[in-house]
Amino acid sequence: MEITETTHNQVALLALAWGVSESEAVQRLVEHFQRSSTPKKSDQGGMIDVYALYEGVRIEGLYDPATESVTVTNGPAQGRYKSPSGAAAAVLRAQNPKVSASRNGWSFWIIAETGSRLQTIRH
Repeated sequence: MEITETTHNQVALLALAWGVSESEAVQRLVEHFQRSSTPKKSDQGGMIDVYALYEGVRIEGLYDPATESVTVTNGPAQGRYKSPSGAAAAVLRAQNPKVSASRNGWSFWIIAETGSRLQTIRH
């Protein structure tokens, strides 16, 4: 794929702002404009399977639409968190304590079934 230097610089700036690679920044932009259906509920009592990719590690979780909580089901940050952002911060602190743990959890978590960001089903 060929892009202009200006476009590359804009993607690089977004990646820096979001704390992700340039490839992940493009992926987020594409996902933002994709229309997806509401994901099916997991077999886990109405929860939705989600995951996050951070530093090449896939972290699994369950999102509860009723409480907007996220339960991290693998890795060192396992546990239930009151919000997607709380869960995202816990993952960042566990995976890389040197970086700021401040993240928007709605854009950090990905719906496993659709590949869309959790924010696409936020009410």
